[in-house]
Amino acid sequence: MLQKIQAYLSRINLQNKLVALFLLLSVIPLTLLGTFSYNKASSVIQEKVYQTVLENLSQVNHSLDYFARDIEQLSIYIYGNNEIQEVLAKPSNRSLVEKLEDEKKINGILKMFLGFKSWDIDIYLLGLNGDRYFTGDLLPSPYEDFNSNWGLFRKARLADGNVVWDTHYAMKKINDFGVVLSSGRLMKRIGTNESLGYLVIDIREPALADKYDKAYLYPGGEVYLTDQSGYIISSTPSKQQIGTKLQAAFMPKVIEGTKGFFSIDSPDESTAMVIYDTSKSTGYKLISKVPVNMVTKDSLSIRNLTISMIILEVIVFFVIAYLISRTLTRPMRKLNSLMRKVEGGDMNVSFASKYNDEVGQLGQSFNRMLGQINHLINEVYEKQLMLQQAELKAVQAQFNPHFLYNTLDSINWMARIHKVDDISQTAVALGELLRFSIRKDGLFIPIEEDLRQINNYLTIQKIRYRDKYEATLEIESDIQKLYMPKLLLQPIIENAITHGLEMKMGKGKIDISVKNVGERIRFVVHDDGAGMDPIRAEQIMNGEYVTNRLEKTGIGLDNVRKRLLLYFGPEYKLQIDSAVQQGTTITIEIPVITSPEEGKHV
Repeated sequence: MLQKIQAYLSRINLQNKLVALFLLLSVIPLTLLGTFSYNKASSVIQEKVYQTVLENLSQVNHSLDYFARDIEQLSIYIYGNNEIQEVLAKPSNRSLVEKLEDEKKINGILKMFLGFKSWDIDIYLLGLNGDRYFTGDLLPSPYEDFNSNWGLFRKARLADGNVVWDTHYAMKKINDFGVVLSSGRLMKRIGTNESLGYLVIDIREPALADKYDKAYLYPGGEVYLTDQSGYIISSTPSKQQIGTKLQAAFMPKVIEGTKGFFSIDSPDESTAMVIYDTSKSTGYKLISKVPVNMVTKDSLSIRNLTISMIILEVIVFFVIAYLISRTLTRPMRKLNSLMRKVEGGDMNVSFASKYNDEVGQLGQSFNRMLGQINHLINEVYEKQLMLQQAELKAVQAQFNPHFLYNTLDSINWMARIHKVDDISQTAVALGELLRFSIRKDGLFIPIEEDLRQINNYLTIQKIRYRDKYEATLEIESDIQKLYMPKLLLQPIIENAITHGLEMKMGKGKIDISVKNVGERIRFVVHDDGAGMDPIRAEQIMNGEYVTNRLEKTGIGLDNVRKRLLLYFGPEYKLQIDSAVQQGTTITIEIPVITSPEEGKHV
């Protein structure tokens, strides 16, 4: 059906579409006005109703707060009673006769306290000496042998003598819902602060229901009293959910808020309004769910009036819409013609309009769009041209390294023919270094490959410096296949030879070691050369050292530091220990890397 409507609309010319559009635009304001009037009247009625219900809930909550304060005041009286304090402080091994006398005395005191109020509550005194006193008919088994690390007793113990509240999360019998709320506190000896036991006051459901029965209940409405977590302490008219968590979509919003009201929609129920208020003393929430259709019965007459006005105005605006559509059709056809030219590949068209209305603005946007498209076409063309030139330069740039490598290979064979071993070794080592530098195998390579190039570098330097220094290279065999950043050690070794051993009087030594330390690889380069000022070493480690162009000291080490920071962030370690004329030790630690791909994601 929808496809047929769309096909029909696609065959209608622009003028008729505009007529239909203007008719809709004329009807929409009236529709909005009528809808606004209807919704306003309805919302005013609902607002007053919900405010009344909210005020009623607040009054009921005040009543519940007074009740809670009365319970707390009762517990204070019991806590401060001297006779109760003395009995709970007595030893558990006293005589049976004395225990019976104490029981009679305490029961009389508890009944006296209950005599002031007609509350549906039970009082329990649970002494640490084994005494149990209560006003009910039976002592519940959880109170006979209580666990101070469980439930209400744990809360009371942590409160250290202050009042705490706890709800009972369990289904009760069909008609008798029993205890739904408990108040407790740790009994302590006045003066010595010694723990004597626990005072528990159990509140039955009818005691709470009597308080909030005054809340106004609409037909089909519901009222719930819940704790901070959403567990139902009491409810009306149905009480079957008492002791369970209120499983309703609106509960997260109620738990998060303090007071107010909001609407809820349910696919299987009519729209309802949730009104709630939170007790300032206990944090418990009183929730009223009111069906919206029960409070909006008197606002239907406005809706009928709105419909009549819309029908009348449609006829009036039809003529106006027809005249306006004729005026707008002409420039729209012109713009359509230009668009067809663009589709054919003519990008040099332009919409010249004397109108400054929406059609004129659309034409200006069309002109700007064409300009932007032409700009993007030229930009893409220039980028493609630059890319081709860059690729050509990259191919040309590969000629020099390959040419130099082949030349070094020729020098090697000429040296071997003439038996000039030093030149042959130098050419081979330099050729290997050159081949290594032009490889395209990524930023991370096996440790054994990098150290092989270190050997080539040391071979060249040893031929240059002759017997100026000795070099040792130590690496654990089980880490040779692990990976490290390419050319990580070469700048450090070059720095040790150039700025350390070269400046030393006499023969020097450089030691290189690579070891596995836990989950990290440690590289150590030590030389006994000229060394450096410890302050300069600290500045290089922190990236604070600035060299002059003549000295160029620390540039290689600073580049190593920057590479480590780029690859590993805070996971790397760079330590420089040095003193003037005492040599330098550089230690680097990086995480263990088992593959080049792992190195990319360090």
